[in-house]
Amino acid sequence: MVGFPLNWNVSIKIGLTFLIVKNVVFLLWLRSFPQQYALVGGTHFLILAATGIYKFGQAVMIDHVARGLGNYSYWLPLVYVVAFLAFSGRVALGASLGVFATLAAIVLSYVATGTDDMGLKRENSVLLIQVLLTHATFISFFLLFGVLQNRYVSAIAEAQSEARAGYLDVLTNVANRRQLMLWLTSRQNRAETTGEPLCVILFDLDRFKHINDTYGHDYGDEVLKRTAAAVAGALRRGTLFGRWGGEEFLVVLPATARGEARGVAERIRHSVAEVRYDLPVQVTVSLGVAQAQPGENLQALLKRADEAMYAAKHAGRNQVQAA
Repeated sequence: MVGFPLNWNVSIKIGLTFLIVKNVVFLLWLRSFPQQYALVGGTHFLILAATGIYKFGQAVMIDHVARGLGNYSYWLPLVYVVAFLAFSGRVALGASLGVFATLAAIVLSYVATGTDDMGLKRENSVLLIQVLLTHATFISFFLLFGVLQNRYVSAIAEAQSEARAGYLDVLTNVANRRQLMLWLTSRQNRAETTGEPLCVILFDLDRFKHINDTYGHDYGDEVLKRTAAAVAGALRRGTLFGRWGGEEFLVVLPATARGEARGVAERIRHSVAEVRYDLPVQVTVSLGVAQAQPGENLQALLKRADEAMYAAKHAGRNQVQAA
């Protein structure tokens, strides 16, 4: 069994009580207000730094290291841990160097002005220099760790951005043709396995070339973006929707029969027509709906949807036709 001493002096009891209460308070504060993480960390840093520097200065300048550096001094490196957790890189480095410089000033003051025996002072100076070197090592480690962490996070973010760009249409911020083909392939395989229906809606903007020729390609891009946003807002969350190419868009509807898909197409048509522009532009879409047939490949399914879309255009535009 491990026995704990019962003859602690008052200062140790007070210090331990303060330490426990402080940690409990900070944990409750952080749990109740996680958005105040920086404030909690900053306050914790200031308390740790002030207490640690005071105890270190007392042990060195007043007690002349007669009883060592004191129990609290061994916890001083926690100041750097809190600094690099609570602050950004430069602020954390500045705060840590400020603590280190204060400790170094205390050591230099002891070496320059102390009245100890020279042999004892030399011995204590070696100990104090080792302490400073240890603290410098802690700061260097956390600085290096921060640099490596930032590089790692940046590399992950760049890789995610590149992967996202590979499957996302940059202009409209919806899925691109590559992503749509992946969705179509996986949903078709599932439909063939389970026997559930699969529908697609292919649509494009009516008279879009006229908009480009009249108002310019920049405004045409704005129309495409607003159209994509309107359709995304009209569809249920998670619906597979993207830009097929040019002014054409595609919606993939797994486990959806043609009648229900036609209702979705009508909802899309209304949502696009309701978009208001600052120029005298009325944007409408023509939509073709097709349901996959047993044994039908994707090219045939998309061709039937395309034919239905053009049938809608030939019938007067701004309408839905089903294959």
